[in-house]
Amino acid sequence: MSELSLNEVESLALKVGRGSGFPWGLAEDIGRGARALAQRGFPWAEALVGLARDAGIWQAPSPQRVEGWRERRPEIELAAPLCPVRAGALLIDDPSVLGGLPLRLANVGLPLWIAALLAASGKDLDAEWPEASIDGLLTPAADVTIWPRAAASAPTSLRRRSSADEAVLAALGAVAARVYVPASESSRARGAGGGSVDDE
Repeated sequence: MSELSLNEVESLALKVGRGSGFPWGLAEDIGRGARALAQRGFPWAEALVGLARDAGIWQAPSPQRVEGWRERRPEIELAAPLCPVRAGALLIDDPSVLGGLPLRLANVGLPLWIAALLAASGKDLDAEWPEASIDGLLTPAADVTIWPRAAASAPTSLRRRSSADEAVLAALGAVAARVYVPASESSRARGAGGGSVDDE
């Protein structure tokens, strides 16, 4: 096991988000979401592995589907799971969708990510799905209900560091490496990296 600071968790998650094909803004949301999971002792690293694995099959919420959420029409479950990152970001950015909670979303991919983004946003909202109560935090897809957060009886103690399995971190590092710019002789000649001689 390796121990990481919350800043390291957030930085790694941002790179994994980019390496998984998300634009910078959503990758930053993923970074903040992973940090929120790590602070609360949730399996952030395994959730990132699932995100990197499944992001290509998740479906963004269509305008028609979002309009259905506003009007609280029953959801028609589609073949592809709903992208939890894009859906979570939309819920945070567009309060009109959240009027008159609860809101039910059908077939959300890896719903822990909606919970992560809501937690990172500071909004008083919770995401619930049946599998979460029976050790299914990493379930690949589930129907999710967004509720107003219940008043906490006592402040939750947040962690300052988090640990992750080294094999999982290696897998995440490989995804994060997709965003690195390949080294070249011209970039080295202009001073990128340590160069061939490093006297400092």
